[in-house]
Amino acid sequence: MSEHWDQGHDRALKLDDRLGTDVLAISLPSFKEVLSGIRVYLLKQNAEIDKRNNVHKILRDPTRSGADGTITLGPQFDTESTETHYHLKSGARLSFGITLKEANRKCSLVAYRFHLHLGDVAGQPSFYRFDLNKSKHDTPLVEPRSHIHAGSDNVRLPFPALSPLEIFDRIFHVICRAD
Repeated sequence: MSEHWDQGHDRALKLDDRLGTDVLAISLPSFKEVLSGIRVYLLKQNAEIDKRNNVHKILRDPTRSGADGTITLGPQFDTESTETHYHLKSGARLSFGITLKEANRKCSLVAYRFHLHLGDVAGQPSFYRFDLNKSKHDTPLVEPRSHIHAGSDNVRLPFPALSPLEIFDRIFHVICRAD
């Protein structure tokens, strides 16, 4: 068993290295433009659903610390529905946090967490969470740097690092396409 674990760990290390390279390849515009793009995306989605979210209120003022900045909506750890979530027509709710580093009017991804809570929907996980950790974990077989949770906090499946708008595309047009 130990030999198989070692081989799996080695493969996971290589995958994490590739994921790290992919993260570096994601080039985003300035922090202000990323924030604006997120706001516009959510406003357009909001216009298409009966449930109206006050995007300007729930998309919190970003926090900045030097070159790093964080954009958040809703709680980072979803335990119950709040007024700060983005609510979909189906009753699903979305929250997220994105950390960026800006240099020369361009941003790079540092970390993110997008949590989509679906509730009890037959045949589907109760939630999807897309995570990009700030750095590699000591055991990437268990905790890949970029991963998805599909209904279980304890299972982390490697997932490509995507830009925030690409994550929204998966949430709104793939997972919640019937909303």
